[in-house]
Amino acid sequence: MSNVRIGQLARAAGFTEKTLRFYAEIGLLSPSGRSASGYRLYDDQAIERLRFVRKAQGLGLSLDDVRTILEIGDEGRVP
Repeated sequence: MSNVRIGQLARAAGFTEKTLRFYAEIGLLSPSGRSASGYRLYDDQAIERLRFVRKAQGLGLSLDDVRTILEIGDEGRVP
């Protein structure tokens, strides 16, 4: 599922495109690149992040908490 557009990612992860755009806006999700025509592209890591977000929310974590955990992980530190 490498290099997919947001609609494909949303369907694969069980989210709406609107939700994924919001997640991108607040820093939970970042595209891995852009297509020649300018579409945001997402790789396999994006679906793993979204699975983590869903699990974390299911455990009662806020989106702010989830973002903090993801930022720490992105820096290579253990959350």
